Amino acid sequence: MPVMEAIVRQVVRAVVKPNLHPRVSVATQRKRLDLLRFVPMPHGIRETETTLAGVPAKRLTPSVSTGAILYLHGGAYCIGSPASHKEMVARVARTTEREAFLIDYRLAPEHTYPNAVKDALKAYTALLEEHQDIVIMGDSAGGGLSMALMQEINKTELAHPNALVLFSPWCDLTCSGASLDTHKRRDPMLSPAWLTSSADLYAGTTDKKHPGLSPLFGDLSGFPKTLIQVGSEEILLSDAERASVALKSAGSECELQVFDGMWHVFQVHASILKRSRKALYKVAAFINA
Repeated sequence: MPVMEAIVRQVVRAVVKPNLHPRVSVATQRKRLDLLRFVPMPHGIRETETTLAGVPAKRLTPSVSTGAILYLHGGAYCIGSPASHKEMVARVARTTEREAFLIDYRLAPEHTYPNAVKDALKAYTALLEEHQDIVIMGDSAGGGLSMALMQEINKTELAHPNALVLFSPWCDLTCSGASLDTHKRRDPMLSPAWLTSSADLYAGTTDKKHPGLSPLFGDLSGFPKTLIQVGSEEILLSDAERASVALKSAGSECELQVFDGMWHVFQVHASILKRSRKALYKVAAFINA
């Protein structure tokens, strides 16, 4: 492993993982994650505030823009915001040459399922009024939410997105994937305890096997071409692998890219890690193929 990757991995384990734990209040987790708002934005991006059907969003516009991204941030449905994710999504926008809309969907425990799905569908419907060429993207819980959104789109007559891109998708809130056990010590960022606790908060009284919560168990037919990127060291590896198999079994086109030695949503480190930047280049190549 390159020296810089090893350093970042240790920092993530020492600083991030202890804060993503049930013993830390959701309010405190939100405040600490939102400190990422102070990470300098990449050059060539115009940042503006907007709304999509009443859903607040950051609009991140690169100097060259040929389409749009609806981006759903991660944070186990309880934390995360446009502020915490804007630097990474700005890099995605610049690399893919697409205008990104990073929405501020409602979070648990204040707003349980299906509020996040409702917000995502409203935002997508509104975005269709501006753009015909849309890619839906999301990381972690936002990846699972992207899949749940696609299932909702399939129930309507709305135009489909041209592609789906998922970073380390959390698509099984029952937390039954084998890697939650086999990788719990290898993963430098996430713990099974945090995921199961967050799943309880978001699900509320709904069975966690419900496809709206765990889209892995839903109908995955009729999805657009899908790219999944995941690190080999994370506890959500099984979610990514099973999602890829399920999509292909449903007749949908899916490409799974596993990055050896990397961890959860490592793309967030694109400003300092070469392999994180390469992952974003692969996203651009996939979308534009």
